[in-house]
Amino acid sequence: MEVSTPLIPSSIALFVLIVTRIGLVLTLLPGFGSQAVPLPARVPLAVVLALVLSPFAPAGDNALSLPFVFAVALAREIVIGLALGLAVAAVFAAIEMAASLIGYQLGFGLAATFNPAFGTHGTALNTLYLTLAALVLFGTNGHHLLIGALARTFALLPPGTRMPDADTPLALIGLTGAMFADALRIGLPIAGSLLVADIGLGLLNRMVPQMSVFFVGLPAKILLGFFVLLLSIPFLLQLLAGVTTDGLIGAVTRVLLAAR
Repeated sequence: MEVSTPLIPSSIALFVLIVTRIGLVLTLLPGFGSQAVPLPARVPLAVVLALVLSPFAPAGDNALSLPFVFAVALAREIVIGLALGLAVAAVFAAIEMAASLIGYQLGFGLAATFNPAFGTHGTALNTLYLTLAALVLFGTNGHHLLIGALARTFALLPPGTRMPDADTPLALIGLTGAMFADALRIGLPIAGSLLVADIGLGLLNRMVPQMSVFFVGLPAKILLGFFVLLLSIPFLLQLLAGVTTDGLIGAVTRVLLAAR
């Protein structure tokens, strides 16, 4: 027997669906979804963003007030929110992956610690790269682009409509490949220099076996790594600006087009 008794008004049901999608994206956003930002601060921000973005969502169907229809729509919003959140997280995961690659090549893996601000476990370079990415994101108004992308999601995928297509997981898999490509681009200058240094130290070890290459090479690699980092900061900032703006919007758009 089908239950036809209204659960809640359709306007409130639509607002709950909007908050669910926005809340999941914010939860998976690096830094904001960590323990450093308390839950009482995250929930009001999600509600405020939902109030701001509600005019961009089409009017809800009266059927949303029915329990079964609302439950199906809520499940759909959870899927969409998780997909969009993973797309945003993949962009910052590329930056963290590049920092981890460089840090372990420099030997900083022995000093890896937990960073509660971003909820990650890594070296000091992880904190440096993620902090630079966050500063570039806000400095280039990338957060405005992210809010605008969220507004477009409600126009392209209105709450309470059909479920996402089967191409959505394929889009997330494609974003994984793009994540590795971005990590390689970000870490290539320093990682490439350290690779050349390792080859040179290997040849030096073959020519002078009496020399302790490990104790000589480790400080030399750290000095070389920081020297190349200092020289590549303008290139790094320009690359991070592209990743945190165009790359972020591109990742969200890719998931949206696959989910339609």
